[in-house]
Amino acid sequence: MNARITVYDDEDPVEIHSIQELEATISAADIHARDEGRPNIIFVEVGNGNSFSMVVGSDETVLGFNYGHNDPPYYASRGTADTDEPIFTAFVALRHHTEFPRRYVIPAELGLAAVREFVESADLPNCVTWDAV
Repeated sequence: MNARITVYDDEDPVEIHSIQELEATISAADIHARDEGRPNIIFVEVGNGNSFSMVVGSDETVLGFNYGHNDPPYYASRGTADTDEPIFTAFVALRHHTEFPRRYVIPAELGLAAVREFVESADLPNCVTWDAV
């Protein structure tokens, strides 16, 4: 298993080679985002170019998945809400304000399971329901 995790714009991606390294990197990003009071969007890329985004720093998350060819379909996690409100706010690199409709919000524990599955399979995780966006 090999993947790269980008947590901040001004830092090089972290190379990970095990589930333990994945979890440690995500945990550190989660703690930092909570300390800052700003959920942060991190990005995980695997060798085939597929990429995965995840909000850390909250008990809730929003996930995104893109194939390496960068053409549609693109995917967002599907939560239990059918509404847009209340909006879920996060920040790319703790700076760039981003808003997500409530329907894409899922529990953070499920998000962590999905990112584990992603780095192991290098494909769209099956443990989450997805919406094509």
